[in-house]
Amino acid sequence: MNKAICSFFILIFAALFMSCQTEITLTLRQDDSVDIRFEGESGEAFAKLINSAAGLGAEDSSVSTSDLLIDSQSVSYELAKAGFSDIVINQKKGGAVSISMCDKKQTSYVFSSKIIKAEKGKLITAITRKSLEDFYKASDEQTRMILDLFLAPVFNDEEMSEDEYLEMVGAFYGEGTATEVSQSFVKINLISKDGSKETLNLPLTQLFCGNFNY
Repeated sequence: MNKAICSFFILIFAALFMSCQTEITLTLRQDDSVDIRFEGESGEAFAKLINSAAGLGAEDSSVSTSDLLIDSQSVSYELAKAGFSDIVINQKKGGAVSISMCDKKQTSYVFSSKIIKAEKGKLITAITRKSLEDFYKASDEQTRMILDLFLAPVFNDEEMSEDEYLEMVGAFYGEGTATEVSQSFVKINLISKDGSKETLNLPLTQLFCGNFNY
């Protein structure tokens, strides 16, 4: 897998859930298109893990958390192939990334997996163990390989407590990564056609262990 494709999948499918500071805002427009804005900032341990998964090992002295996390041009190209439009990517050295784009027909993986639904002019959260399992199963082999790097039990219908999950992450990737996971939250903003807004702030361990039913 080349670095550009790997970086794309890690950012969109993993960093959505794995950044230390992550905020996702979805806005339903009057024409039923959905504007999506992602803002994430990776901690040092996550940045190293992402670089490693992208094929840049720790032995590569040119890699550091001061480098840009992704190849913006390649990511834009892959997002366009996936059906997104109006793509704008901004990033800062150190792992901060923001992406805005539009899903004009609600055909992205977010909707096909039914994690988010649009009904009667409103965006509704439908994050369940099943929707995340469906998201994983619908992904191609390369994407599943990358998701597997993060050891999330929910993608494989495994039962695991959050403490057990953190212990496993620490054993595989070190205590620094486990600490970042334990302190991480995903903030999801859903803005409906009438301008009403619903906000969820979910602990990362809760998502990855499937300890929810929205």
